[in-house]
Amino acid sequence: SICSSSVILFSMALSNTNNTSVATVAAATAVKIPCCLCGTMILPNNANQCGTCLAQNFDLKSELERGPSGAVHPTIYQCRKCRRYQKTPTYYEACEPESPELLAICLKHIPALQQHGSSKQYKVKEASWIWTEPHSMRFKVKLTVQALVQNVLVQQRVMVELHCGWQQCPDCNREFTNRTWLAKVQLRQRRQDHGQKGLATLEQALRGNANIRKHVLSIDASREGLDFFFLNLPQAQMFSNYLRKIAPMKVSSSIKLVSTDSHSNTAHRKHNITCELVPLCVQDLVVIEKTCKNNKLAGRLALILKVKSVVHAISASPLRSNLEQNMVEVSPDAFYKYEKSYRVLQASNRLTRFTVMDVELCDDNDHHHQDAIAEYKGPHSGVDKYALADVQVVRESEYGDSTAEILCCVTHLGHLLQPGDTVLGYDLATFVGDGDWDAQLNSQFVVPDVVLVKKVTPKKGDDTFVDDSSNSNSQQLDSKPKLSKKKQRRRRRKENRKMKDLEERVERMGFLEDFAEDKNRDEEDEEFDQDLEADLEMAAQLQALEQDFAKLEAQQQKQQQQQKGGGADVDANVNGVESKQSKKEE
Repeated sequence: SICSSSVILFSMALSNTNNTSVATVAAATAVKIPCCLCGTMILPNNANQCGTCLAQNFDLKSELERGPSGAVHPTIYQCRKCRRYQKTPTYYEACEPESPELLAICLKHIPALQQHGSSKQYKVKEASWIWTEPHSMRFKVKLTVQALVQNVLVQQRVMVELHCGWQQCPDCNREFTNRTWLAKVQLRQRRQDHGQKGLATLEQALRGNANIRKHVLSIDASREGLDFFFLNLPQAQMFSNYLRKIAPMKVSSSIKLVSTDSHSNTAHRKHNITCELVPLCVQDLVVIEKTCKNNKLAGRLALILKVKSVVHAISASPLRSNLEQNMVEVSPDAFYKYEKSYRVLQASNRLTRFTVMDVELCDDNDHHHQDAIAEYKGPHSGVDKYALADVQVVRESEYGDSTAEILCCVTHLGHLLQPGDTVLGYDLATFVGDGDWDAQLNSQFVVPDVVLVKKVTPKKGDDTFVDDSSNSNSQQLDSKPKLSKKKQRRRRRKENRKMKDLEERVERMGFLEDFAEDKNRDEEDEEFDQDLEADLEMAAQLQALEQDFAKLEAQQQKQQQQQKGGGADVDANVNGVESKQSKKEE
């Protein structure tokens, strides 16, 4: 048989009146009696059977494998979504396969081991795992159990098989139920051109962190951003803190009272956290008015270089003396204090292509070595990324024309440009702005003819790539049955555009499993990865944020276990089994 039995028999006391006399006589005479089944001479006991006969008549395995309410096998439940195991009816715990924690949960789900008031008392002396196929939904445990049978202590080693079933945990059940959110994070960026370029960096950062995404119940799109819904307030606060460290924003919170109960002195509230992004994006040309205080670029044109937790800007017409004097960092508090003093003059959709004709560094020491200008090729090239230089450019549309106008400017891209390169910039020589934007500048500031923004790097397949999204959309709209009313058709088209925009955003943030098949996403990921490779500080900051978030999540899980683990304590026998199991693993 599978069970290898070893029976230990101990004599029990017969009665309170004859305990002393029987013990004295047994010790003096050592009387033995034959077994009632096989006739083997044994010491007297209540069963009058030897150990072999008692083990054959008593089947401990059938009683241990009996499930609740007459089931064939005990069942342990696991949540299909979060993969946690049921420890108590209201508490689920995450366990590794064949771990001591999972072994303790299995022992708690064996009904025979939990019957403390019955005549047969079971005590687990040792427990270990028997390997099973991971996808078989079966657990096999080898137990060494002592049982009291007819006042005789019997010990056997048996194998118990448990079945694993699916059952949704309370937390996941609330997530799949409508109107169960208690906290909402509103992410907004309000720009004059109604662009949402600033949300792209946040979408890529969210896509790279799965721990921050798993707490989001649902997402809703709005005209100027997104709404994220959460189960409780701490999850929403962690999400907003994560966004605050990635992008500059102003965070405010509010509470909405849903219902109150005056008898129990309780109230049901919903929390709203608003994260308003600074309406400045990378490559924006901004006018900083003279009224802006505590800013050394006040009254000048500024170009946005980087947008992190603070905004990094440089003068559009930098002075030749020092690069650091032309750069400034704007915090979200400083921006919103003088919000009206910042005005976006041109955005990245107004960039023009230029061809570099000549480059000359502004440093006097480098004037004699113009033939060997060091070029920046990455953070490990040993060359500073930015350097002041006098650059002569011509419009790409006029390149090769003898009458083309040569534009001169001072740029910070001295270590990035070589004669013949193609750059993107703002053509201010032909720019006609609305309003009196130039009146807000200092009289000493000279508006340059061109502001160079970035160098154009050629990519493979740019000329052959054709975007057929508009054609496919028109075909989908045309293939739908035509409605009789124009308002209904317009409403349906508007809803389709909104849902498509929401699906694209959700895919970019990594919430959908089929996102790997998107080609446009691959190009955006490559650009984001290149930005991280060029900006080591941003990459280190994102990695540190993910580690901090993982630590905070682990602390919250421990607190939840301490709060909910009051009714889920394991018995002393199970604790002993865990200690033995851990000693074996060590």
